[in-house]
Amino acid sequence: MKKIIYTLLLFSVSSFALSLDQVRAELKKSAFARDSVEMSIRTTVNTPAGKQVVSIYMVQKGSSKTYTEMKSPLLNQRSIVNGSRMKVIDLNTKKSQVLPYNGEALEAQSYTKFNPLDSGDWQEPVLVSGNLYSIAGAQGTLYYDSAKKRIEKIESNDAEKNTLTTFTYDASDNLKKMEVSVIVSGIETKVTTEILALRSSAKFPDKLFEF
Repeated sequence: MKKIIYTLLLFSVSSFALSLDQVRAELKKSAFARDSVEMSIRTTVNTPAGKQVVSIYMVQKGSSKTYTEMKSPLLNQRSIVNGSRMKVIDLNTKKSQVLPYNGEALEAQSYTKFNPLDSGDWQEPVLVSGNLYSIAGAQGTLYYDSAKKRIEKIESNDAEKNTLTTFTYDASDNLKKMEVSVIVSGIETKVTTEILALRSSAKFPDKLFEF
């Protein structure tokens, strides 16, 4: 009898277990399709030496068309990808050049990566309490809320540095801000990325990809 009860209990627990594939699938549901998105973000880097602000405007329309504008103290540039070609425009001098494009990610796109589970090796989720699960990986330990279907934070601590990434959402559980704090030898660098606009790129004019 005890063996039967134990087996039923084990089956009950396993049937409610959360898998890594389920988490990835839920996160994809709550995000715009990567090949059909228009977004505007602002990234602020605060260090003891000062502050730097980078503004990114990016449109992805289909798998072969990308429009980006990146503005910072060191760079003011527009890049337009259409198939196997890319046009790069210096917005300060208005000079431009057309180059072959081999599919490599643009620099501006590195600022728009908010889901760490998209890459890297991650272990299966482990229940912490309530709806909160921890997922360990090479980048640290990620905490996921299974009820709200969102990432809450990522922690990473080693002998060289401590890193904490926190995510802020609006009332509809849409991501609004990601903050990364890195502390090395007691000195903190903070990178804050704010999503100012996020929508489908369906209405973005196709003619802006032509060159």
